[in-house]
Amino acid sequence: MIRASLLFVALTLVVTGCSKKEEGGGAAGKPAAGKAAAAPAGPTKLPVVGLVIEVPGQVTIDKAIIGTGDMLMGEGVGAMQVEIVETPQTLDEAKSDAEMFSPKNLNAETLPDGWALTFENKGSMGANYFVDVRREIDGKVYKCHTTGAVKAQADAVLAACKTLKKG
Repeated sequence: MIRASLLFVALTLVVTGCSKKEEGGGAAGKPAAGKAAAAPAGPTKLPVVGLVIEVPGQVTIDKAIIGTGDMLMGEGVGAMQVEIVETPQTLDEAKSDAEMFSPKNLNAETLPDGWALTFENKGSMGANYFVDVRREIDGKVYKCHTTGAVKAQADAVLAACKTLKKG
């Protein structure tokens, strides 16, 4: 689990960096070649997990890098992932995993159908904001998460993860 989280962080940073480069070279508002079409703000269907999510601004939806799920990328949320979880972690296990990042401002929230964990840390490249949300919807467990360098995007991901519902 820890290795998967670290891999997701590294790949998110690479994808986010590459996405910005691709957007700068193309026509404004058009997705990069090989990417899924941008979805409008508001209810956005997630084709792999079969749920709907409310996200701010335009997002590009692609298959998840890790696991079975969808990756969303956009200015409002950075890069976030929603995936189906076969073996869900407990909140205590997630807090334990967070300890390896020397978390600051650790916040755990109980949701009616799961939980949300947010924290930040300072790494060699600056601040990092972690969002990890578990939801049980229609008998399945979903993980909605991100790690990024922009607090406003992390806040938007947390809010979006709370809007996940059956579509």
